[in-house]
Formats: sequence, structure tokens, C-alpha cells
Amino acid sequence: MAKRRSAKKGVLDWWQTVLDETKDLVDDGLDRLRDDDDESELSDDIADLKKAVADLNSKLDRLVEERK
Repeated sequence: MAKRRSAKKGVLDWWQTVLDETKDLVDDGLDRLRDDDDESELSDDIADLKKAVADLNSKLDRLVEERK
């Protein structure tokens, strides 16, 4: 009878490991998808910042030309 419990425990431990690893795999996949969304927002922020810097540079250039 002890062997049967031991085998049953081994199978249950194996299934627990499979389920844990599958959950980790799904969680990692979801995190990567969420990170892709964050990168998109970051790309938008970077584009806005580049535009603002370009606008500032053009204003500074115009002021320098007016001063001459």
C-alpha cells in the first residue's frame, strides 16, 4: 500500500510541476504582450519629445538670426 501512495504522490507532484510551469509560461507571455504595449507608448512619447526638441531648436535658430 505504501508503494501505491508513493506512486500517486509522484504523479501528483509531476502534475503540479507541469501546471506550475504552464502557468509561468502563460504569465511570461502575457507580460511580454503588456511590455509591447508599453513600448508603443514609449515610442509615442519619444516621438513627441523629438518634435518638441526640433521646435525648440528652430525657435533658437530664429532668435539667433534675429539678433544678428
